[in-house]
Amino acid sequence: MKKLFAAVGGLIVVLLAVWLGASVYVGRSTEKFVSTITERNKPGAALRIVNVKHEQSLLSAKGSFDLQFADVSADAKDGTALYTAQATYKVSNLLLPDSAMRFDWHVKPAGPRAQALKDFFGQEFDLHGHGKLAYGGAARSSFSLPKLAVRQGRDSFDFSPLTGNIAWGAKTLAADFKLDRLTMRTAEYVLDVQGVNMQSEVSDRQKGIGSGSLAIAKVSTKEFTAENFVLTSTTGEKDKRIDLTVHPKVASLDVAGQKLRDVSLEFAVTGMNSASVEALSAVGHDTNDFRMLTADEQSRVKQALRTLISDGFSIGIPTLAAKTDAGSVQGALKLEVLPAKAAKFSTVDSIRASGQIDANGRVLDNKQRSLAMLFGLVVPTKEGLRASFELAGGSIKANGKTFDVKANLDYFDALINEALK
Repeated sequence: MKKLFAAVGGLIVVLLAVWLGASVYVGRSTEKFVSTITERNKPGAALRIVNVKHEQSLLSAKGSFDLQFADVSADAKDGTALYTAQATYKVSNLLLPDSAMRFDWHVKPAGPRAQALKDFFGQEFDLHGHGKLAYGGAARSSFSLPKLAVRQGRDSFDFSPLTGNIAWGAKTLAADFKLDRLTMRTAEYVLDVQGVNMQSEVSDRQKGIGSGSLAIAKVSTKEFTAENFVLTSTTGEKDKRIDLTVHPKVASLDVAGQKLRDVSLEFAVTGMNSASVEALSAVGHDTNDFRMLTADEQSRVKQALRTLISDGFSIGIPTLAAKTDAGSVQGALKLEVLPAKAAKFSTVDSIRASGQIDANGRVLDNKQRSLAMLFGLVVPTKEGLRASFELAGGSIKANGKTFDVKANLDYFDALINEALK
């Protein structure tokens, strides 16, 4: 019996040693990661991490680093960034059944203007959250921002508490947040935003594969009022092709004396070569934009664009719709880039486009209707007015008339082929 107890006790000691040893290893890995975090700063990046300080103990750690924004002004004398933020964190790397690590973090204004911001809002701007790291490497954190309110004379700014969550993995990213109300009132400008909800889930950050939505219950300014605005976007991949859809809708829009209902505008790009999209995304990520590229990056961009165009894709507005008290508008637009038949790009051979808009009822008043018909922009129909066009084979058919545009297209072909050379 004594031997059994001794064996069990020994096993417990071994397991405890392994548990604590693994926890210490996670802590050391965290320390190593933090020590190299500034190496991730890219030249010309809009956001840089500097002044990293990390204190690691066996089962916990704490530290801080500064966030510098490249596009924000700096002091003319010494170049010090006027607006920076300081992130502080506390980490517990003791292994638990549900997580390998837990952490708390805060982001607050820092630098020369931090006190001015605190005085302006009457309180400290404190974005903070609590998160954990799972054993598979996926991380999740909540975040929140307290209410902000400013009164200066007749001007005011109110920002209700913001709450949300963010989760990320090697390739994934998911986020959501909720904001009840944002108002701003000055002598020149008035803004009232109510009921904001955002959700996003990305399965491949490099390719942008995923979906998201933004919903706003009401937006009001001096110029317009919109109710029940919803913006959805979806990016998917199938058979090495990427499709993108962006669809804003608004239930009611009152602007410039016009009242519109059920406004819908769907934008879609389909059939894009997946490798080309990934290559362009990689260059964009490395350079932050496409304005300053090395010779190698220029070559990669041109090759990606050549493949994208030669493989073909389509872009358009599948749905355009709105209703008024006197009528309705419906339409669609599509442009197709056909798979290339030759090494050089040719608009005549590769481009087809068509579109149509129907205005039914009395969407336009008599004067607007007469002017549109006078300039040949529309033709009358039994239900109202119609504008349409079709581009194919170097000619455009618009509202029943045909125009030869081959000479114009040859000029654009030369520009495109030179750019992709």
